[in-house]
Amino acid sequence: MSKRLLALVAVMALIMTMFAFAAPASAWEWRYSHCSNGKPLNIRSGPGKEYPTIAQVNYGDRIGVDSDLGNGWSLVYVGSQDTGYAMTALMSKSQPGPYVPPKKDDPKTETVDYNSLFNQARLVTPYTVTLNPTVTSKGVANVRWAPSKSATLLAKYNAGTEVTVIAELGTKWFQVQDPITGAVGFVNFAYVNK
Repeated sequence: MSKRLLALVAVMALIMTMFAFAAPASAWEWRYSHCSNGKPLNIRSGPGKEYPTIAQVNYGDRIGVDSDLGNGWSLVYVGSQDTGYAMTALMSKSQPGPYVPPKKDDPKTETVDYNSLFNQARLVTPYTVTLNPTVTSKGVANVRWAPSKSATLLAKYNAGTEVTVIAELGTKWFQVQDPITGAVGFVNFAYVNK
């Protein structure tokens, strides 16, 4: 009798193990709507964009996730009992901060293609010039790392300082070298007295 009981327990354990592995794992948890464009998250009637939208969850709002289906979609709770499907990538585990739309291009911001500018450089036989900053530049000539007014400022030189021109970029910029320190940068042509 004990062998029969032992065999019955073993069969029952095997059956329970089969059901445990066959049943999909359900890991219910809270997630938050986190669409990159700040729009509401669409909840659909099926796991795909071809299914109709049955509800929407505003950016940052909490949503119950029943399970990740593993195909880019998750089974979610829409109301107290209804379920739907949402794209897994559009939800986050932590609540996002307020949505901040990306800044539109500001026409006042200078966008510079430095490669194009450097390609315009013409090497010259080095010659000495005197810097002559204007009143509008507060009496100093700015030397920058690239030929652009938005480029990082390397140094400021007072009027009368002599530098060596080693390249010219059209008529707007000169690549100069400080004969004392050896530092190299770009200065606007308006500050150069040939």
